[in-house]
Amino acid sequence: MQFDMKAQAVIVLSLFFLSSVSPLFASVEAENSTGIEILETAVNPENNHTYHLLSASSWEDAADAARGLDGFLTTINDEAENQWVFDTFSTFDNQSRHLWTGLSDHADDGFYKWHDGSPFYYNNWGDSQPSQGGDEDYVHIASTNMGNIMPGSWNDLENDPQYFPVYGVVEVGEGADFSLRFNGDGDHIEVPHDDSLNVSGGLHLSAWVYPYSLQGIQFVTMKGDYGWGMYLNNGAVGYASEYSLSKHPLSNMTIAANQWSHIEVDFIESVGGHFTINGEHAGNITADESTIPQGDFGSNDCFTSGDSCDELYIASMGAGCDCNYFEGMLDNISIGISSLNSTTNWISNWTFGEGEGWETSDHANHTGEIHGADWVMPDGTIVTQAVELFNDEDITIDSAEAGDQLLFYADVEDMTKEMYFNIFAWSQFEKEPIDIDVYISHESIPSSWEHDEHFVAEYTYLWEEWNWPDAGTWWIVIIPTEDIEDLTVTLTWVVADPPPALSEMTELKNSIPVTDQSIDVGRQAPLEDRTLYYYVNVTEPLATLSVETYGGTGNINLGISWLTVPDPFDLFNDFIFEEFEPEEDSQDSASKMAWSTGQGNEEMATLYDVEPGLYYVTAFTYGRALDFTIKANFAYAPDNVAPEDAIELSPGIAYGPLSGYDGLLQYFKIDVPTGTERLEVDLSEGYGEATLFLQYLEAPDAANFDYLSGTPGAGDLVGFNDPTPGMWYILVYTEEIFANVMITASFEDRYVWSYDGTPIELFNGEEISGIEAPEGEELFFFVQLEEPGEYLEIISFGGEGQLFMQAEGQQITFNWDDEPNEGNGGGPGGRQMPGMEIGSEAVSVESKGKGTEHSLFIDMPSNGRFDITLLAQESFSGVSLVANWEYADLPPVILDEPDEPVDVMSCQELAKDILTQGDTDKDGVLSVREFESMDAEGVMFSEVDLNGDETLEYREVVQELCTCSNELENMFAQLENFDRVSLELFSSQSFVNTYQFTSFDGNDDDQLNGDEIELAALICETSFDAFDGDKDGVPDDEDAFPNDPDETLDTDGDGVGDNADIAPSVANDMIYSAGGALFIMLIGVLVFFLRSGGNSSSSSEWENSNVPDFDERMLQKEDKVLPSIEPFESSMNSSTDSSEQVSPFDAYKAPQNENISPVGDMSDLFDSSPPQSPPSALMGMIDASGQEVIEYPAGSGIKWIRTDASQDWTQQ
Repeated sequence: MQFDMKAQAVIVLSLFFLSSVSPLFASVEAENSTGIEILETAVNPENNHTYHLLSASSWEDAADAARGLDGFLTTINDEAENQWVFDTFSTFDNQSRHLWTGLSDHADDGFYKWHDGSPFYYNNWGDSQPSQGGDEDYVHIASTNMGNIMPGSWNDLENDPQYFPVYGVVEVGEGADFSLRFNGDGDHIEVPHDDSLNVSGGLHLSAWVYPYSLQGIQFVTMKGDYGWGMYLNNGAVGYASEYSLSKHPLSNMTIAANQWSHIEVDFIESVGGHFTINGEHAGNITADESTIPQGDFGSNDCFTSGDSCDELYIASMGAGCDCNYFEGMLDNISIGISSLNSTTNWISNWTFGEGEGWETSDHANHTGEIHGADWVMPDGTIVTQAVELFNDEDITIDSAEAGDQLLFYADVEDMTKEMYFNIFAWSQFEKEPIDIDVYISHESIPSSWEHDEHFVAEYTYLWEEWNWPDAGTWWIVIIPTEDIEDLTVTLTWVVADPPPALSEMTELKNSIPVTDQSIDVGRQAPLEDRTLYYYVNVTEPLATLSVETYGGTGNINLGISWLTVPDPFDLFNDFIFEEFEPEEDSQDSASKMAWSTGQGNEEMATLYDVEPGLYYVTAFTYGRALDFTIKANFAYAPDNVAPEDAIELSPGIAYGPLSGYDGLLQYFKIDVPTGTERLEVDLSEGYGEATLFLQYLEAPDAANFDYLSGTPGAGDLVGFNDPTPGMWYILVYTEEIFANVMITASFEDRYVWSYDGTPIELFNGEEISGIEAPEGEELFFFVQLEEPGEYLEIISFGGEGQLFMQAEGQQITFNWDDEPNEGNGGGPGGRQMPGMEIGSEAVSVESKGKGTEHSLFIDMPSNGRFDITLLAQESFSGVSLVANWEYADLPPVILDEPDEPVDVMSCQELAKDILTQGDTDKDGVLSVREFESMDAEGVMFSEVDLNGDETLEYREVVQELCTCSNELENMFAQLENFDRVSLELFSSQSFVNTYQFTSFDGNDDDQLNGDEIELAALICETSFDAFDGDKDGVPDDEDAFPNDPDETLDTDGDGVGDNADIAPSVANDMIYSAGGALFIMLIGVLVFFLRSGGNSSSSSEWENSNVPDFDERMLQKEDKVLPSIEPFESSMNSSTDSSEQVSPFDAYKAPQNENISPVGDMSDLFDSSPPQSPPSALMGMIDASGQEVIEYPAGSGIKWIRTDASQDWTQQ
């Protein structure tokens, strides 16, 4: 059987050479005489691949022969396969043979790739290999020692080495298989249409799918604009039979997430068909559902763009919808036409065999453009060149495009105590900031969805460190978000010295003190004489291992470490000499080293989640430490690590102390009786980082819970009103460490949040809980820092709703002088350094997060006040808020006194302010020069200068600023906060124009934003006129009463508007004077009749001799005067408010006697000269007959009449 296989292989090789060399028979025969033979064949039981050992040849000839055998030169994927190939073929037939592998970098020097196209991950390079000297582009497995290259390790050679033969090893298997990974957010393939993709009569779709989740709709493929297609709908397979997703047929089975599944849709048009999942029938497709839409629906996007929208899409929902992308891996997508005889004519099969590039083709040479998807192996491993990182050696990547996946690896040695990773790109400084995603894993290639650690290099810079990293291969994937140049990558690790012999150390056993320990040496003693070494033998897992010292005098320090003694004198770790406080949370549960370096002899160093093994302790001092005691303490894992072992808490009674570390779950429970108003679970005291989860009736976990407290630190609190009666389960969890924590569950009175608008002070680490607010409301808080801080962080968490935060305050700035410090130098080692001043600048930071889980971070906050505004984007409740900060070792900054709050100015006040500031020559107006110096952007002088006199007076400036658009925008600019102003506050301001403010609030949230104000400014109408002060429609220069909207004319000039004037055409002072005289005469007549009524014999005739006596006695006018009938000029001129009614007696003056004619002197009544007619402009009163009547002169008794105002007056 073996002979037949070899004979067949020789025939295949012979045919291959006949087809690849010159057709001349002689040449063929010569090649065949020295042709490659198969020396041995074996099957690897691990992968079931067949391997052939070829006779000696060059690498390229062996590669050609491998293809003739339907294989490739071998791909070595791991150490086991490397060992199997070496053991099987390197000493075949008792002859030492060097073996060609399929690895080479001949296509691109320095970038290795396997012959079958597989990415290069595993290696077993010999010492100082690859040397990459000259043409050494091809890799072989050494069979014997080659200097320092050991058997079984790899070495690079030229194609056809002349100094020893190399034998090719062919691997026959499936070869490299590639898939494409899609991110579910835009990644897809687009294939231009041609007629061969038209489908009719029947349709058969199949694909291998590997979804990362089953949520929602994820399209595998679709034709054109809502054409035929196949997709996943929450794990079920769907067929796109028409536009409406709700009418599509679905399978009656679902697939699993995170594993490969084969799905199919197969039907005959108008007849029916079925779904298939992994070869099993998964539901029918009815005749009505067996339609084949051609993808010419004409959706809005396609119609408006004018695009044909007839492409074939893979991993997205066609041309008509930028949605429903696939998230996961796809492979072997096939499209065919079904027929009634159960056969399929496959018209397109996509196997993604390229493994690289931005294009892929099917078997019919349709080419698709790849948008964003990544090439991966079927197990999700990225297809990229792996670059080895050597200890503390920089590697610079000249350039990389956005989305490129740069793969690195390093083989970290045993006993490595520290490892540091650093990347930076100096060329990006002073350019647009670029972030880089970095994924790191141990012994596996990381990806964005599966990795040990993920970091973001902000501004292309990242520095991370590890203590006691695991030995082995560390893999690093770097993905830039933008194109980048000159990226430097460095990995450094430090190998620890081995520990002293156990005989040179003292063993510490659990809880047994070792007394009378002293370090008493002189000041000049060497460092090694200042230390004492101990060890602890841990034989079973521990929750914590603590070593403590106490008693005696002096100052002792402690260090505890895994694998070797901690070295306090290692200059690489001089940071440990800073004072250590147990509250420090920098240590996590994965740490295998701990220090305690406080004052005195009271020290404790603790390790968490301790595995069995030897642990080493160093006690050291820089002075003296006498008669101290040292002791080790073991703490075993608690009993309540499973829900069924939950410890029931008693209400109001603290339980503890508790300690925890990453991976340790501790369960508790509390039975809540009926009628409990509020349940609170509180973690107090202690240090570290802890998280509380609560759930009713069932044990919670990090994904399933009813209530959560994520307060930074170990002081978490969960509290809520009206808990459901029954058993509540509590989980205490951490991803770091905590210790000495007490837990208390208590029943409290109902808590109701209230807020009166006054800013609430936040104190360091003290949580405020139960916060709630309706949509649009703003809540105000503040933090007061006494000194500059290293950081300030505000965190909101818990509850339900949607919120946003902003903080404003001062941030530290460092101002460097050009001149160095004077004196001996203020820098390290006494070196001179540039002088530095510490100042501050205003900073405003917005929060990041989702829902109620938000945080904002301020680096190097200054001392002083930080104002925090919490805005309810949607109504929220049950939210907690906490501020955390640490003070920096910096002196307080002298802050300027805060400015007084700026009063909101009306447009008129703003105009006055502008005129006052701009009028530099103080002439009361703005000249062109003054206007231009004010930098009034977007405003032309000519537009404001309404009268064209080349100056701007106050009213012209007012008219410009008080247009409705300017008034709205200026008021909003003064009031806005986060681009929002409450409708109530905005409408309460003083405006000169008339507005319907409620119409501005387009979304009815009782808040006005910038967009709403901008829209209102566009459609508003200006009602204000600076040149019409009383808004009566008459300009002030034509208005006799510019401040009285009810009056505009004063025809008779008496200071009383025509609308309020008794006789608009007669001066009121004349009327009042005439009225007074008439009144006196009527009194006299009345007295006369009363006196004469009792004397019947009295004469009815007037007697001249009695006239003076009558006048003086009846009217008693001997010493009296009549009021003046002159206009009240003094009164009118002194009045500044024409709206006030002027009294005719306000300007009364006692006239001089010589200007008064006594009534008794009636000579003018008998004057024979005819009376003078009134001026035609003088207006009279309308009598009952409709005639206009006037008495002229006033008080004369002479009446004049006319029928209308166009006629002259005639005496009645």
